[in-house]
Amino acid sequence: MDLGVLNLLLLISPTRSPELLVVYNVVALVVTNANSYLWNTLWTFRHRAHHDARQVGLFTVQGILNVAVGGLLLWLTARWLVANTDLSTLAGGNVAKVVSMVVASTMSFVFLRFFVFRKAER
Repeated sequence: MDLGVLNLLLLISPTRSPELLVVYNVVALVVTNANSYLWNTLWTFRHRAHHDARQVGLFTVQGILNVAVGGLLLWLTARWLVANTDLSTLAGGNVAKVVSMVVASTMSFVFLRFFVFRKAER
């Protein structure tokens, strides 16, 4: 979902601007986080999903952190790629996205597993 939305935006309006790439990334991550909430509550953590204010609030915090960390890493990687390579906008955008996605997605899963959808304490 994440890469698909980013690539769609890059195909519609290619850019070498790290700042615009971050805007595209924010759009991709908002769509992805909405999709993530749906599938995490219906599938991955379905036995721990309560749909209460606590879980929705923590999921929202996780989403904001995901967007912030992903955006920062994407911006840093894209700036480095623009300055040091001749990659096409599509290739450069995807390399930067993969770097940010691996770190931000891992962080999000850990946050979801241990804070949002943690096992109930006995």
